[in-house]
Amino acid sequence: MKAGDEVKSRYFLDIRRFVRDNIESVIIYLVLVIIAVVGSIIAPDFTKPQNIKNVLLQAVALGLVAIGQTVVIISGGLDLSVGATISMVAVYTSGLMAGRSGILIVLPIVILTILMALSIGFLNSMIITKLRITPFIATLAMGSVTQGIVLMYTKIPRGLISPEWKFFAEGTIFGIHFGVMFFFAFLLVTLFMLKKTILGKYIYAVGGSETTARLSGIRTVRVLVFVYMFSSFMASLSALFLISRMGIGDPQVGGLNYQLYDLESIAAVLVGGTSLSGGIGSVIGTLAGVLILTLLNNIFNLSGVSTFYQWVIKGAIIIGAVATYRLIREEK
Repeated sequence: MKAGDEVKSRYFLDIRRFVRDNIESVIIYLVLVIIAVVGSIIAPDFTKPQNIKNVLLQAVALGLVAIGQTVVIISGGLDLSVGATISMVAVYTSGLMAGRSGILIVLPIVILTILMALSIGFLNSMIITKLRITPFIATLAMGSVTQGIVLMYTKIPRGLISPEWKFFAEGTIFGIHFGVMFFFAFLLVTLFMLKKTILGKYIYAVGGSETTARLSGIRTVRVLVFVYMFSSFMASLSALFLISRMGIGDPQVGGLNYQLYDLESIAAVLVGGTSLSGGIGSVIGTLAGVLILTLLNNIFNLSGVSTFYQWVIKGAIIIGAVATYRLIREEK
């Protein structure tokens, strides 16, 4: 065999090995490409540069909260309090800013509301680890309590963001929205944390089997405290981005009358290939899941598709994706 043929053969073997080892990611990104192609056919405005920029910007809020949700689900948990956390951070941040200008005003308020969000994550982890209540019930209850507190504070949109905070969503660097760059930066940081650090290995181990992880010497309580606080932190960043776009804090922005960030973030994570049973998944897959859901919303809106049909199509895609992953894993 000639040297050139040997190099080509090794090259194709490497490609086949990569596809085999990452079959789930390959499938979901292939689906993403197919949806984009179909969108460009049925909605001519879809491929316009301005629309592509809008799609990426629309993906930021869901993408940020989905990153945190991914880490929680990999650990074997679930966070149904992120929507309420988003609403809480949104209304208190805009309410405290009250349109006032100055970094010395903005920074303490942002830090304070992020700390409020972190407290929700900490309480979630304590209820789950100390009271031994399942994540579904614990986070659902905490979300209910948090949303109730938000509605006691205000039932209508309130406050006004500081002028400087508009840059988060509207500002651009080299023609790219700062919010989009911010999202991808956190995506890469989380990817590094999960794949290249001891903490990341512990998160996967806890998701695989919390009992085995604990018997192996892993301090599982600390790991779970981190993942739920990280999820709340990412939800707070999503809220800060949303008020930057809206200019005001709405007590229902987390899901009551808007996008259901609890369920949408879980859907994006599952579509991206992360297993709901824990121990398997990646934010790279979640990125594809977020983009698929965002693209579908954009294409539906451009094409004037009824909301009822949108629910049916999105639901079918989620079921199809999860069923496909299960079949692949069973074959392995």
